[in-house]
Amino acid sequence: MKGSDMRRSIYLILIVLTCVWGSVAPAGSGGGGGGGGTTDPEITGMMGVVPALENSCAAIWLPIPEGQAVTGLRWFNNDGTLAFPGIYLESGDPEQPVALAETVLMAENVLGQSGDWSEVQFSEPVSCASEGLYVLFRFPEGIEVSDFGTGGGPAIGYVTGEGGAPGWLCADGESWTRIDGTYGFAVIPQYVDAEPGMLQLNGGAQQPEAADVPSYQTALLLPAPNPFNPQTEITFTLAADEMVEMDVYDVRGRRVAELASGRFAAGLHTCTWNGRDVAGRGVASGVYFVRFRAGSIQMHHRLALVR
Repeated sequence: MKGSDMRRSIYLILIVLTCVWGSVAPAGSGGGGGGGGTTDPEITGMMGVVPALENSCAAIWLPIPEGQAVTGLRWFNNDGTLAFPGIYLESGDPEQPVALAETVLMAENVLGQSGDWSEVQFSEPVSCASEGLYVLFRFPEGIEVSDFGTGGGPAIGYVTGEGGAPGWLCADGESWTRIDGTYGFAVIPQYVDAEPGMLQLNGGAQQPEAADVPSYQTALLLPAPNPFNPQTEITFTLAADEMVEMDVYDVRGRRVAELASGRFAAGLHTCTWNGRDVAGRGVASGVYFVRFRAGSIQMHHRLALVR
């Protein structure tokens, strides 16, 4: 089975085998979403992707009130023994999620509680230039969802009726299938007042018709390929001319290589790391981190070198 037939097959599996269990009692009062301590919605069941491929994701649309920024999330988690490899954010159209490759990584290897409300805080608040943000949960590859709670596999709670957030599922990080509007994901944003200098996402904001050149946000994009051998490309974008420092570190925090240092013009820039240190020696297989700093913006991504 190839091409469109394979894609249709994947989504048939994704829709039919999305895992659903019976009612779960709410955990109590929640402080998320700027709701002033409103009661958490009652969880109806759990949703996960079966089978989970490399870029299988859930995307949840979160309207952002004017003048507010998101500092973290609360969500109802299924299996506390498994981590989501990444949680990503991007601005966008409320009717169609952006692709995973167009988002900004906000947290890695995120663990939650088993069968309970869980929380993740971002390293910095995030505002947006459109009506709201998409949060993408990337599912761990190759792990089946089979039951509720510990050992049951990665999944996110959902509710029926009011109290849930609109959501989509996809197998490849690009082609989305919307969840029936009867159901909503149990994901609640946590707000703070937006302030100048905060990271602002505008990937989905409509640009003025007269604009001849694209505008960019300051961000570090996902390296590709990753894992890699012998080299990978690391791309960053700048909203304005800025001093940039970008280096590679090992898991012990030791600086391995320098990728960028100096003032760069606004726009898109790509650097290549060939798996060698500052002395030109090839480094060992393993996990490394690229750290990016431009003005007040600091971000990092995980790299995996496989010799």
